[in-house]
Amino acid sequence: MSLPVRKKKLLLVGAGNLCLQILKILGPKNAFDFVVLGRNEEATIRLCNLVTLSCAQLGQFIDIKPVVADLTDIGRVTQLLREEAPDMLVNCASLQSWRVITGLPKLSFEKLDQAQFGPWLPMHLTLMHCLMRAVKASGITTKTVNAAFPDAVNPILARIGLAPDIGVGNVANLIPAVRFSIARLLECAPADVQVQLYAQHYFSHYVPRGGLPARASYRLLYEVRDRPEVVRLPAEAIFSTVKSEFRRLGGVDGQFLTACSAVTVIEGLFSPVPVLVHAAGPLGRPGGYPVWLHDGQIQVQLSDACPQDEAVRINSICQSQDGIDEIHCDGSVTYNPQCMAVMQSMLGYSKNTMSIEQSAEFARELASRSEERRVGKEWRSRWSPKH
Repeated sequence: MSLPVRKKKLLLVGAGNLCLQILKILGPKNAFDFVVLGRNEEATIRLCNLVTLSCAQLGQFIDIKPVVADLTDIGRVTQLLREEAPDMLVNCASLQSWRVITGLPKLSFEKLDQAQFGPWLPMHLTLMHCLMRAVKASGITTKTVNAAFPDAVNPILARIGLAPDIGVGNVANLIPAVRFSIARLLECAPADVQVQLYAQHYFSHYVPRGGLPARASYRLLYEVRDRPEVVRLPAEAIFSTVKSEFRRLGGVDGQFLTACSAVTVIEGLFSPVPVLVHAAGPLGRPGGYPVWLHDGQIQVQLSDACPQDEAVRINSICQSQDGIDEIHCDGSVTYNPQCMAVMQSMLGYSKNTMSIEQSAEFARELASRSEERRVGKEWRSRWSPKH
C-alpha cells in the first residue's frame, strides 16, 4: 500500500484581500497545507475560518493555520519561518494597497495617477525587505513569491542579494485580454492564441484604461495554432480592443484577476511539466516577462526576437515612465522628476533619490502627507499617526 503524498506547505503573508482571493481559488482544490501570517490576530483568524468553513461547505476539509507577527519584527518572523518551514512563501503585504488611490473621487484619482506608481515604492519595498531579511536569517529553503510591486521591488532587493524568486500580477493580468483581442481581430479561438509580452507595470496599468500609450516601451510576440503565416495586426488595434471590448472591473474586485495570475505562478512552480506563464520581477529582473516554470525552476523566455539585453532595456525604459529613472547597484533609486512633481503638487511630498534603508522613513512621511491633505479616509495606512 502506497503512502500518502505529503502536501506542499504554502505560507501566505498578509491577511488581506489578495490573500483571501488566492485562498478562495486554491482552498477548494485541497492540494496544499496553508499557513496565513497576519499582523492582526482577530482578522487573521476570521479570514482562515471563513476559508475553512467555505471549503467544508464544498466538501473539502483543508488544513489552514493562522499565525501572528509584524513583519518589522524580523526576529519573530525568522523564528516562525524556521518553525513552519514552508515550501513556498507568497507575500501579499504592503503598507498601503495599490488600489487605495483607485477609490478616490474621479478627478483626484486622475490627477494623482499621473505620478504613476514609482513614487509609492516605499509602501511596497519596506515590508518585503524585512521579510527577505527574515528568510535569509532563517536559513530555510523555500520559493519566494512577491505581489508587492515586484517590477521594482524584486530588482532592488536583487542588488543586495535578497531578491524574491518571482513576482505576480501586472504584466500577467494583461495577457488574457490581449489573447481575446487578437482572437477577435483574427476571428479565431482565444485558446489558439499564444502570447509573449515583455512589459513593465506602467504598460499593464495604462492599456486597460487608455489603450496603447504614447512612447510605449514593450515587445509583443504572438502566434496562432495551425496558422504559421498569421497576419501581423497593428498594435493600436490590439490594445484599443483590450480597452474597449474587454474592459473589466478594477479596484478591489480586480484583485481576483491578480489572484488568478498568482495561482498560475504558485501551481506552475510545483508543476511536473513545464508551464509558460507571465510574471513580474523573475530572478531579480526589472519589469515583466514570459517565464517557464517547472518543479521549482524558473526560466525567462528569451529568443532572437527578444534577447535578454533587449528585454531588460524595454522594461527599464518603461520603469522610468512609471516614476523610477534608475535602480543603482546598491539598491538605491533615482526618481523621475516629472512624476515627483505631481506628488509635490498633490501631497507636498517629493524625493529625488531613496536608499533601501530610507524606505521605512519615507513610507511614514508619505502616509503622513496623505493624511494631512485629508484626501480621504482610505489613505490611512498602518504608518498613519492614528494607527
